[in-house]
Amino acid sequence: MPTIEGLKPFALLGRYNAVELWPALNLILPTWFLLAFAPRWKHVPRLTLIGPLFCAALYTLAAVSLMFLGNGASSNEIDMSTLEGIVKLFSDPSWVFVGWVHYIVYDALIGRWIVTDLVERAGDTRGMVFHLCVMVPILILSLMIGPTGWLSYMAIVRPFLLPTAKTKTKTS
Repeated sequence: MPTIEGLKPFALLGRYNAVELWPALNLILPTWFLLAFAPRWKHVPRLTLIGPLFCAALYTLAAVSLMFLGNGASSNEIDMSTLEGIVKLFSDPSWVFVGWVHYIVYDALIGRWIVTDLVERAGDTRGMVFHLCVMVPILILSLMIGPTGWLSYMAIVRPFLLPTAKTKTKTS
């Protein structure tokens, strides 16, 4: 197993460190697979929450371990109000791991929202060709650079979709 200097064990995660926990992050991949290849399957809304929920729990336990139970920066030493504070925080590889988990959770939730919104608004009016040619690239953007995927969906696809029944009720 590779070693990274400065890794700290996470007290609330069995004293495992980031390298040892890294493979567990692959549990997010079924979420992306379902969003890309089974977007209209009735179980997708529930099943696509499993990976983000697992990783969010991992994130929470790792962050609390570092802030309150470990030898990482304590909560009153963390300065998220300045760029220098963020750079200092991410100079610790254990906090880089926590930050990465944060990214993958939010990227997956954005991808999930995009697909849920599309299915709700478009119903069966958009076929698999549209999904594969337009939506899968947008999901890839969401996976790799989340805000860009969301912005692409909001600018390119969503303006051409019908409002939902909830939206119609609010505006009338």
